[in-house]
Amino acid sequence: MSVNLVDPRVGIAAQPWVALALVIGAVVSAALAVFVGGEILSDPGGVQGLAWVVAWLVPPLALSALALRWPDATYPVLVAVVALVCVASVGGVVWAQALWEFEDTHGPVNLLVLVAVLIPLIALGRSLPWEAGWLMAIALSVPLALQAVSLGRVGEWSVIPVLVVVAAPYAVVAALLIVGGRRARPPESVTEDRA
Repeated sequence: MSVNLVDPRVGIAAQPWVALALVIGAVVSAALAVFVGGEILSDPGGVQGLAWVVAWLVPPLALSALALRWPDATYPVLVAVVALVCVASVGGVVWAQALWEFEDTHGPVNLLVLVAVLIPLIALGRSLPWEAGWLMAIALSVPLALQAVSLGRVGEWSVIPVLVVVAAPYAVVAALLIVGGRRARPPESVTEDRA
């Protein structure tokens, strides 16, 4: 049984774009998971640290497995997850000071939630690159813009470049998936353009 990096149903013209997006997304996500997991295992450490790592990694890995196996069924679930994160990000603007104090003592929870949402979107990109790319673009732009406003409200402008550095590779993945998804779509006929 052979396993393809890109779903064979994705058009041949799109496959190099999608494959590059998947590799970049997997490498960046794995590096972040190792870094964050190591930090959490060292502080707070012990069983509590292990529980936090498991609680952070299991949902995105489960959604990723579903996206790989049943992409069409998982797509609406991921749309709802992205919408929920975007709506919750509005709360970060409203309660900016409380959120900053919480993140100052507990770590970048918003960023970890965002990465946990982006991981299954990368998996979805294997079969539905156009849809996954646009969902990633939304998941990156709305919550990060709102978090930047929130950080600006509490005067923590120095944190914004960190968000940009972490989000940049995911933005590249989203762009590659969108380009690949566009290349996978059949060209529109001349008659459709005139209608």
